[in-house]
Parts: sequence; C-alpha cells; structure tokens
Amino acid sequence: MAAGVLSVLGAGVSARAQAAPTAETATSAETASSAAAISSAATVAKPSKQDERRSGKRAKATPRSAPERVPQEDPTVNVPEQSGCRVDARFSGLWPRVDAVTFHPTTLEERAAFTKLVPALLAAAPKQKDVPPELTNVAAAVGFFLETWTTPRDTFWVLRERPDRYHGAGAYVIRTGAATDDVVQVPHPYFDIGTEDIGSAIFTCPPEGRAPRLFMTATAHRYKAAPDETQETPEHPADVAHNPEHLFQTVTDLAARQLPHIRVVQLHGFGETKVQKGRTETLAAVVSDGTRKPGTWARKVAAPLEEALGPGVKLFPTGAQVLGGTQNAQARLLQAYPQARFLHLEMSSRTRKALASPAQLALLAQILFAPLED
Repeated sequence: MAAGVLSVLGAGVSARAQAAPTAETATSAETASSAAAISSAATVAKPSKQDERRSGKRAKATPRSAPERVPQEDPTVNVPEQSGCRVDARFSGLWPRVDAVTFHPTTLEERAAFTKLVPALLAAAPKQKDVPPELTNVAAAVGFFLETWTTPRDTFWVLRERPDRYHGAGAYVIRTGAATDDVVQVPHPYFDIGTEDIGSAIFTCPPEGRAPRLFMTATAHRYKAAPDETQETPEHPADVAHNPEHLFQTVTDLAARQLPHIRVVQLHGFGETKVQKGRTETLAAVVSDGTRKPGTWARKVAAPLEEALGPGVKLFPTGAQVLGGTQNAQARLLQAYPQARFLHLEMSSRTRKALASPAQLALLAQILFAPLED
C-alpha cells in the first residue's frame, strides 16, 4: 500500500495519541482500550516523516518555524483494485501537534479573506476541479495554503494553516464535483478522542450519491489556548463550538449562505465514567439538534441509530437530559436560517471504539446522510 494512503480510520491515529486524558473523555483505561482497538482495526502504511513529526517519535523535533507541507504522494500507487474506500493519509496532516500551536483569535484580515474564499470555492466546486488561481493568493495573504488533493475517488480543495503559522484557525476541506449540501464538523480534536477519525471517514467514504460538500475541523485543543488554561477556566477561546468569534463560526455562516439546504452534523464524545454516574442504563449516544424541541432530522436519525448501536442511543431531551448542545455556537447560528439543519451527535468512548469497524462507519454515514423530507 502506498505511503500516501491509510485504510479507514487510519488517518487520525497520531492526533488521537497526543490527546491528554480529561474528565470529558473516557477514563485512562477506557481511552487506552479505545485507542488500541481503533489502531488495530486500521491498516496503516509505514509512517511517513510527517506522521513521525506529529506523533513525537523522532529523536529530533522539527523546529516550529521550519516551513513544511503535507506530503503530496500519489494515492493511487500500489492500491489493489476492489480495495474499498480509504481515507487519504493527508487528512492526518490537518491536525498539528498540540504543542506546535500557539492560539491567536481570528483577525479581521482572516475573516475578510474567508468571506471571499468560501463562497467562491463553494460556487466553483460543483463545476471544476482546478482551484480558481486568484484565490490561492487570497489564502496565502492570511497564512493559509489552498491546496488540491486528488484521490482515486475525489478531488478536494483544502484550506489549512501554514505549519510555521499554526494558531488554531481550523482546517476546511471542500469536495469538488457532485455533492450534497451536507457538512461534517469535528470541533474537539485531541479531546473527544476518535472523532477526527470518524469525521474524516464518513466524509471521505460516504454512501453512493450522498457525498458531503464540506469538512471542517478545529486545529487546536479546546482547553489549550493559553499555557495556564484548564478545563475550569471560565473562557476557552480555542473551543470553536462555544466561541462565536472564531473563524470556524465564520465559515459555518458563509456555508449556510451558500448552500441552500445545508445540514451540519457535528461529532462529539463523552466520557462514560462522568455521564453514566447515577444512570441505570448505559448511555451510548445522544442525538440533538441543539434545541429542547427536536426537529425532523434529529428524530429520524435517532431511531435507526439506536438499531445500529443499541438501546443506549437517546434523543435529547426526551430520552436524555444531558449533552444536548443547547449552548453550541453553530447550533444557535444555524437557527437563524430557516432551511438549515443542525445535528449534535455525542458518542460514548465505547461507541467511538465500535465505530472503528468500517461496516459500522458505513452504516453511520447512511443514517446521517439519508435524504430528509420534511
């Protein structure tokens, strides 16, 4: 298998491995078990130099200021026919090492640049595979690469921070060609362990004819905006799901304006030890649309998801009174758009571990991206 390709769920291993244990994630034992199971389920190519840099296994770390780019290997090399869909290894490069990021708030210049970039890219994506050349300079002016990634199945346009300017502004991947108005968001990499893998897998390997247009992820730990920040600190500016001033929110808003029937699925994880306390039954997942009156999409997802994952899948607030995402910044934003839909999916550590199975991932994608008729 080529160095530029990982099997499903192989792409986010090194990002997950560097996440520090927290109260919201699983306990240390659960986390170690989950990570080991996911790693064993993925067939991973020999680590590239980029992977070694991110995992911290090299004897000498690359200086933060050194310019570098994600390897652009040809992902078609030595890939057997009928091998199935795979997550391209370059997706792992979207998540820098936690200690490589010095968080800075979104600037007016970044917001202005993305106000030009996102609508133009989303408008051009259905019609062409070449990036509009004038947009590359717009991205570069605010410290972003605008790259084209070609895989055996798709051509993606990728907006990501320059490695010598990592500041937690997020990474954004647009699918060219035919696609739906669906968006996959991973707001808490490093912390909600495994959501990077699940998000990149369902975005890259969707059901036939139901390919999402946009993938969005944070690029900083939600509680590491400052050296002395802890989970108990009142403000967490790097937490994109709760900071309406972040570039992540700007891109969500721009996408809602450009995609007339936008549906945003946002992936989260919770630690069972904390949430299960006092419950008589195991909670596997909580489905919510960020309100106390769930709409059509949340209700339609909850039932088949329970069949797929077991009886621990609950709809907020009727089946569970926790993890509803009612304070979520993107949920609140999208409520202003009548045609927009938002889905907040919280998954236990055991559920995320179960989703190491490609078959379970495929079923999850089918459920999430099924056509919705109000």
